Amino acid sequence: MTDQRLRELFDDLAETLSEGSPRAGELWRQGTRSRARRRWTVAAAAATVTVLVVVGIVVSPEPVERGVVLHPSVTPTTSTVPATPAMDTAPPPSGEAALPTLATALPRSWADIPVVTAVSGPVLALAEFADGRIYMMKAGGRVPLDVKLRDAVDPSGNGGTPLKPNSLAPDGTMAAFPQKDEVVVVDLVLGQTRRYPVRGYNEMVLWRGEQLLVEQAKANYLLDLATGKAWRQPSKGFSGVAGYPGLRIVPSERGGWTVIREDGSEVVLDLRDVTGEGGTPVGIGGDHGWQRGGLVARSVSGHDGQAERADVVVVADTATGRLVRTLLMPWGDAPDPRCGKGGCPVRGWINQDTVLIESEDRLLGWNIDTGALSRVADLPESVTAYSLRGW
Repeated sequence: MTDQRLRELFDDLAETLSEGSPRAGELWRQGTRSRARRRWTVAAAAATVTVLVVVGIVVSPEPVERGVVLHPSVTPTTSTVPATPAMDTAPPPSGEAALPTLATALPRSWADIPVVTAVSGPVLALAEFADGRIYMMKAGGRVPLDVKLRDAVDPSGNGGTPLKPNSLAPDGTMAAFPQKDEVVVVDLVLGQTRRYPVRGYNEMVLWRGEQLLVEQAKANYLLDLATGKAWRQPSKGFSGVAGYPGLRIVPSERGGWTVIREDGSEVVLDLRDVTGEGGTPVGIGGDHGWQRGGLVARSVSGHDGQAERADVVVVADTATGRLVRTLLMPWGDAPDPRCGKGGCPVRGWINQDTVLIESEDRLLGWNIDTGALSRVADLPESVTAYSLRGW
């Protein structure tokens, strides 16, 4: 209906009203407001459609994070973390044999894997055995890795195996070994070896896509594998986290706290109820912690108030620093303690819900949704070092 026709109808209606009545003007104002609302409604709807079309063109869909459910026309919201995280308790070391077995692609018993010259299939892990050789662990056997390496040494002259917990690339196709003044990288598919000069006592490596974070006690370097260039980083020491670019777990500069830091920003990782002090987790032997999605898992030393001589595995939200779940790992009795000085380090994840934990000569799987603990693999004494691929 046009404005002219609407005006004619109002004029006809006005003729039936008494002279001086304000009703005719009021009817016209109501009609004007109604038409205006309809125009704004249509315009807003059109604008919304336009915005949705533009967003759909220029914005790539972000990956869905843990605890986020996307519904049409609903703004995604992150699930809240309970104020008090659930704490699970592992059985004593003597009770691990009774745990259920978790079926994975990893070999169940590493002592039974035969040595072969070649076998198809992906590299699931690297392992150094008592003969001093490093092997590629596959489902059909272990294949010797043909590479010349020296023992890794620190500034104090202490020696150690060049195979580190994070030597194997997440996809299992590459391996990196820190050496004094260089890093040796092996293409496990092609069998090619390349040596990158990085001055100093290189002790740890962490994969960062096509780059490597090389850690020293007094310096960190980011090594670009394509160009061979290494850039010194503002960080130093062994605070990097496996599986995520730029994520570190470090002491707060203000003291007394531990923080998760990424690209200059940081969130507090509150460990007061776990360590008693809230200080930095103490990792030995390359226990850097592992990130998966929006979560990070790390082993820390528990305080006496929880259990005498125990480690605690914590899972935290990297965005907020809040603990999601914790697992108490009592050491057990001498002469066969579970963790001891070497700790019970986190060795990776299986999918999004299961953390891999080293318990002396065994790998355990801890489901952070249910709290269930399972056996994953048995590691014989002949395995002196190993590195798992990402899952």
